[in-house]
Amino acid sequence: MELKFFFADFELIGAIFCLIATAYLVLGKSVIKKQYRALAYLEAVVAVMLFFDAFAWYYRGIQGQLAYWVVFVSNMISYIAVALLQVFYVHYVIVSMREKEKDYRILFVISGFSWTNIALIVISQFTGFIYSIDPATNLYQRGNGFPLISAIAFINSIVALGYLLSKRNQLSLYRLMALLSFVLLPTLAGVVQLFIYGYSLSNLTCFACALFIFFQAIYDNTNILVGQQKHISKQDSELQDMRTRIALSQIRPEFLYDALNSVYNLCDKDPALAKELIVHLENYLRENIQSIDMEGLVPFGRELEHTRVFLAIERFKYRDRFEVEFDIDTTDFELPALTVQPIVENAIRHGISVLPANHKGLIRVSTERGNGYVKVQVTDNGIGFDMNEYYRDDSDGSSQIGIKNVRDRLKVMEDAELHVTSKPGEGTVVDIIIPTKR
Repeated sequence: MELKFFFADFELIGAIFCLIATAYLVLGKSVIKKQYRALAYLEAVVAVMLFFDAFAWYYRGIQGQLAYWVVFVSNMISYIAVALLQVFYVHYVIVSMREKEKDYRILFVISGFSWTNIALIVISQFTGFIYSIDPATNLYQRGNGFPLISAIAFINSIVALGYLLSKRNQLSLYRLMALLSFVLLPTLAGVVQLFIYGYSLSNLTCFACALFIFFQAIYDNTNILVGQQKHISKQDSELQDMRTRIALSQIRPEFLYDALNSVYNLCDKDPALAKELIVHLENYLRENIQSIDMEGLVPFGRELEHTRVFLAIERFKYRDRFEVEFDIDTTDFELPALTVQPIVENAIRHGISVLPANHKGLIRVSTERGNGYVKVQVTDNGIGFDMNEYYRDDSDGSSQIGIKNVRDRLKVMEDAELHVTSKPGEGTVVDIIIPTKR
């Protein structure tokens, strides 16, 4: 087998591999999609270059009109692909940078040199300035202008290399090595070809470097995916720990002591009422414990029922110290578990329970549907507090635990909000804004 067929076969295999790489980069799962897409363009251009150069070598020296046109068209497309390689290479280098480090001005410089070479290649089809195909023998011959496009390509490579080295700190070591190989090895092979006429050494080195860059990109993507999976696992663990801490923090020892003491006192006086209180306490504890394993949201109706159970238990302790009003406009939405009940508990502990004996407390729970949101509001006429002190406490993490817990719970919902308004001697208003589908 002639040596030219061996090189042509090698180029054709390389073209097929680059096309497969292109398809993988476009269709494969990636967390660096922009980088994958930019590399896909580069791999596709390498595939085109190798494919048409292989066809040019297959038919080179074979006489006949068909063979001539195959060589003529294949050479032109292959040369144009070579000129475009540096454009897509620099584009991939830029996309590999961090967002704030990207500078596309260098791409205009590289493109200017590349389009100059493309213009010279097109002109050469009529003048033979860069190369020509002898119609009689169907053999390729270099023209007087071949050193010119080689010099322009060399300048382009130097500019690309300078830009890459100036941004080397923005790239991982393996990415830098892969990118350096793509500009250095083909350039070195091109210099050798200026003095040794023969097979397309620069094309073969381009394929080898494209192979290197492709696997390096997969390596980066795999590392990022593994890192993200570890981060997600850590977040899941932290979220589970947060749910456990919040759920357990809601079961205050003094609350249980008071409830059990009420049961004890009622056992002799009113056994039926004691049983009722035990049922309420059982339901309350069950809901708190179940919330530890809840990863998603719960229907508002469930949270409202839990709040009612809690209030029923508290009424045994505080007797007629406060009243409760419900103004529920809508229940058709979801929210994190233990969202409303802690706010109501906060209102009793810090607002209602410290009112003078002759002042009766009032807690009001309401819902209101707006345009794209639902507002849950808990108001009380307790002693209130100074908002300046609240913001100061909130900034150093020592804000009231009930409100802090609810804020932590709301973090699982995008765009959910919690707003607190209070005035000393007037009471407190807590608004929970839950986004809904329009």
